[in-house]
Amino acid sequence: MDKKIVRLAGLKKALLKEISRHVKENVSGRFIRIELRTDVVNPLLWLKIQQNREKVYFESRSKGDPVIAAVGSVCRVLPDKNDTLLTYFKKLTTNLIDGQKFYGGVSFYKDFSDNKEWESFGPFNFILPRFEYILREKKGFFAVNLAVSELNEEKIVVISKEIENIDLNVPEKHDTAGISELVEYKPDKKGWIEGVSSYLENINSGDLQKIVPARRLELNNTGKTDPFRVMYELKRAGDYTANFLITFNGEDYFTGSTPERLFHRDGELLTTESVAGTISRGEGAEKDKSNGDKLMNSKKETLEHDFVTNDIVNKIDSICELVAISERVLLKLANLQHLYRRISGKLKKNISDGEILDKMFPTPAVSGLPGDKCLKVLNNKEPFYRGWYAGAVGFAGKDVSDYYVGIRSILMNSKKIYVYSGAGIVKGSDPEREWEEIDLKIKKYKKILKYET
Repeated sequence: MDKKIVRLAGLKKALLKEISRHVKENVSGRFIRIELRTDVVNPLLWLKIQQNREKVYFESRSKGDPVIAAVGSVCRVLPDKNDTLLTYFKKLTTNLIDGQKFYGGVSFYKDFSDNKEWESFGPFNFILPRFEYILREKKGFFAVNLAVSELNEEKIVVISKEIENIDLNVPEKHDTAGISELVEYKPDKKGWIEGVSSYLENINSGDLQKIVPARRLELNNTGKTDPFRVMYELKRAGDYTANFLITFNGEDYFTGSTPERLFHRDGELLTTESVAGTISRGEGAEKDKSNGDKLMNSKKETLEHDFVTNDIVNKIDSICELVAISERVLLKLANLQHLYRRISGKLKKNISDGEILDKMFPTPAVSGLPGDKCLKVLNNKEPFYRGWYAGAVGFAGKDVSDYYVGIRSILMNSKKIYVYSGAGIVKGSDPEREWEEIDLKIKKYKKILKYET
């Protein structure tokens, strides 16, 4: 049976009534969650108009999964100086209850650098939101998360004010997108070709098997482009991607539309995937098929894909009892096609998200092989700091967690916009063609940002 619908006009009153009931019941534990069914609104537009500094939008790639818009913070888990992925995630997930999720992400480099652009994100950063609007199976739900320690008269007064400040006057559409102006590419084309040529020397000598350098497009945000409008346009592209937007301070936004799932954990079932190789979609069915066949039969691209697949399987073998690999198929996006394999396994008992991340992350699809060598090379040679680009974004739950690789992504504030993307370099790669491949990957981002030279 469906829950009774609480109309938006009566939502605030109904939330306060439910909170009062929990106060009287003298509940135990660390957190509680109250969820009510309500009217359907646009989650992204609702998120945009809220006054909270912390905002998260998360839309899984899987059809039927809920769309989440979350604001505020009941609990923010910040890392201690000596935290590793294992110790941090142990703190994060210890007190979760059914239905609650911490949203956030992990930087690309485990040794996080003090970098002004990424300062508000940190090496690891997850929050349990105060309020969530959820679109689930075309039905709307509103949730409030509370610490049990807040269930007293003094703190309920504060929470009541937070509830009163929820804006339910959701607009019908987004603002017009602003125009952005080019500042520079890092590296520029000359620097890119020189860099890839030097990487190929390492590969041809046998020092590296594969490496994945990135490129950053820097724009002036002269048109004051709204990050929520950017997210809306990325969604409109209709790609088979996960969409995310995260800000912890209301000023710096990390947003993107990523085709690559890092892993999904449902109880003991671990699902991940291998994505590599790129070619454009073709105009018309015949050309599209021809391009797809070319990618599937490319020695260079299938070699790159096999490197990624084998590395993932080797990494999860120690934490899984059984591992299954699908056949190689094409992952078709709006402008691009990639090589794809689904990989699944049954986790051994008591394996945490932190242990899975520690084994799998970063993947060779965004770093290279051997992983440790490639990370050192990239950290020394790339002319910008990656921050959360190519890191992990998603949510940690008690029984279900979902993380995606933060590629095809943008870091933006009121002054600057940075667009990131990378390319896998293996034996036989051509520096000029890899530059063009990245142009293909960020083509829709340039269009959305109304990029002008």
